[in-house]
Amino acid sequence: MELLERGAFLESLEGWLAAARSGEGCMVLLGGEAGIGKTALARAFCDRHGADARVLWGACDALRTPRPLGPLLDITREVGGELARLVSAEPTRHRLFGAFLDLLGSAGAPDAPGPRALPVVAVVEDAHWADEATLDLLVFLGRRVADSPAVVLVTYRDDEVGREHPLRTVIGDLATSWWVRRLDLPALSRAGVASLAGPHGIDADRLHRVTGGNPFFVTEVLGAAGREVPPTVRDAVLARTARLTPAARAALDAAALVPDRVEPALLEAVAGADAAAVDECLRAGMLRDDGRSVRFRHELARLAVEQAVPTARRIALHRRILAQLAASGHEPARLAYHAEEAGQPAAVLEHAAAAGERAAALGAHREAADHYARALRFADGLAPRPLAELLERYAVECARTDRNADALDAAERALACWRREGDRDREGALLARRSQHLWGIGRSREALESAAAAVAMLEAGEPGPGLAAAYTWLAMNRMLARDIPGAIEVGRRAIELAERFGEQELLSRALNAVGSAQWFSDPDQAPVTLARSLAVATDAGNDQAAAAAMVNLGSGAGEIRRYAFADRWLRQAVAWCAEHDLDGSGRYALAWLARCDFEQGRWSEAGTAAASVAGERSAGAPSRRVALTVLGRLRARRGDPDALSALEDAWELAVHTGDLQRLWPVAAGRAEHAWLTGRAEALPELVAEPFELARRLGHAWAIGELGFWLWRSGALPHSPAGAARPYALQIAGDWRAAAEAWHELGCPYERALALAEGDTEADLLAALDQLERLGARPAADAVASRLRELGVRRLRRRPRRATLANPAGLTARELEVLGLLGAGLRNADIAGRLHIAEKTVDHHVSAILAKLGVRSRREAAQVATARGIGAQDGEPAAPR
Repeated sequence: MELLERGAFLESLEGWLAAARSGEGCMVLLGGEAGIGKTALARAFCDRHGADARVLWGACDALRTPRPLGPLLDITREVGGELARLVSAEPTRHRLFGAFLDLLGSAGAPDAPGPRALPVVAVVEDAHWADEATLDLLVFLGRRVADSPAVVLVTYRDDEVGREHPLRTVIGDLATSWWVRRLDLPALSRAGVASLAGPHGIDADRLHRVTGGNPFFVTEVLGAAGREVPPTVRDAVLARTARLTPAARAALDAAALVPDRVEPALLEAVAGADAAAVDECLRAGMLRDDGRSVRFRHELARLAVEQAVPTARRIALHRRILAQLAASGHEPARLAYHAEEAGQPAAVLEHAAAAGERAAALGAHREAADHYARALRFADGLAPRPLAELLERYAVECARTDRNADALDAAERALACWRREGDRDREGALLARRSQHLWGIGRSREALESAAAAVAMLEAGEPGPGLAAAYTWLAMNRMLARDIPGAIEVGRRAIELAERFGEQELLSRALNAVGSAQWFSDPDQAPVTLARSLAVATDAGNDQAAAAAMVNLGSGAGEIRRYAFADRWLRQAVAWCAEHDLDGSGRYALAWLARCDFEQGRWSEAGTAAASVAGERSAGAPSRRVALTVLGRLRARRGDPDALSALEDAWELAVHTGDLQRLWPVAAGRAEHAWLTGRAEALPELVAEPFELARRLGHAWAIGELGFWLWRSGALPHSPAGAARPYALQIAGDWRAAAEAWHELGCPYERALALAEGDTEADLLAALDQLERLGARPAADAVASRLRELGVRRLRRRPRRATLANPAGLTARELEVLGLLGAGLRNADIAGRLHIAEKTVDHHVSAILAKLGVRSRREAAQVATARGIGAQDGEPAAPR
């Protein structure tokens, strides 16, 4: 089939390959509906450069639960060498990814002419079927390929990648990287279809209407040898198979039951298909030869043939395929698929469990959970002990993929098994780990009770690793609940047992719990303990535990307002997590960095970072809660009308946890919003309960801030015991000392509010100046009103809101366009709203991107949100 209407796409690929020859690599995301010609375009491009580039090709599986790193395994089989040795040794995922990146950087053919190695074209086909580890590999490559002489070409069906599809998150994560390109293949035009249909004497208009210009549909219809246009592609495919000999049809049926590639030897073993039968399928265009294996030219054709195989024959073929693959020692994921299709429960249980273990080892945690779930569907006759072990492995993988409700359910079932077995050690250890799942779904009180029950159960016996785990999780839960003395006491016991039994992960976690608690009891010791937690995790190669230590070094310091230390560690955590592709921990660190920026008056930076985290659908609840609180408080201080919605969303995430560290910042933000909007009478209801919790736990900063808002309402006449010094001073009426204390901490907004308590013109003018420079309009209005009450009439002209949010020097029209970008409008919609040409909007958008120093509309929209430039700022008075 001639490659039609794809010249511009080939030219783009040629240009990017030319840049790669100079060391400027890129990733190309090639999208389009099924059958649109993505593979044909990729193969045409690779065929052009078979001699002047090294082509690597790997494909994702159409299995229900795909092989972990399937494309990388395909490429490894092709290139061999060091990469193959690493794969067989099952290294850490990060090391394997790094080895593949090295291959892209130096994998030119060894006998390539000239002084430079050949560039690399690495194709990852059908990424819509990618497993979690492969998706992580794409993120890893997408963030680093710019410095390699390589083009990484990723094909995917965009019509199968909806809002919740895992690949959509990957595409979003890579959207702002200038070296990641997008190509979206359109359907063939009516003229293109006509050029193909002409030699066949088929009505081109009708063919275009029925097929929608989809090249695969057109190809299959034309391949039906002049028959009437079939109503579905299935009929077109089966019309072609009907012309094959019985031997070739038997080979095709067997090939259709093996997603992706199938080895000719397997076809011969299960269907008696000799080379002549396979060659007939190749000549008919139904199969394609990939060198060592054959495959259907289109997945749609494979599905059509598969669905046409009678049920009894399909089951018999799957049983033969399973027997052959098992005898050859194939990957367990493949064996589990055929075992289920063959209706063999025992084999499904065996191979799915093995596939889960392999996927977990490779970091494909979502696929590991799916494999374990498949095994559990066939585990009815399993004895309690192996069933409990399988359930525990499933729970761990669910927790790693934020499926905490599923993890909790599996843990409950496993606990029942251990009780039947009478194994108190395993039961106690699982009770402790269960607390993690409970905390993950916001049931913090029950999490604490579960960990405490584990300790009570295991303390009755001989100490062992199980008791070390119980102490560790109890300490962690107490720290999260801000029971500081309890966390330190239990955490030290956990440290002792973890050291005695050589449990390095537990040791790192226990040190983390103690160090994080010490921020509130012995803040000079906290960094020492957390640094040891980081060192233990690093020595053990536990990236997740290392990330947790870095994040708590920063967030703990931030919570007690030691900003210089917090900023350094949070920035290091963000960078380290990006380097190690730990996006969950990285987002939490970024959310906390936004909070620290916000409290230090760096509102533009805080808004940009918080909007980035809050807008990420895959962000966990703790990260979103912090980010939404920052956004809500920032908008409240700027006087934005949508401040309350962000605070209410954050409160919904916090209220069910019962944890002070979750409740306190949101409650304070809601109280501040009420005060700024003239609803001081609502303050006691908003903060009374969190305030009492803060007093019970003795958290100085929570007592101070929540008590401050109670004092503002008149419900608290005196400074509460244990309040942090700046708040205590201000409540006591020593506003000048409070202002100095806030200044020493580096909190300009709070300093201005303290100065605003003064009664001299100079203090009030200083407060007004600071608030105006921050863009804190409501508080500035209140101070200006007090100055007028004192008789000060000649206040300087105050800056417009747009000017406060416009340090980049945007024009009035550019501010309007930026505001509408922040509202999510497209250029055509903006043009209609502003009554200007769409091309004019294009020019304005280009100017905005340049002035703001950003690369995309998305980043510009985030800036608009961060700087308080909303759609209402973009309403023009009249056309221009």
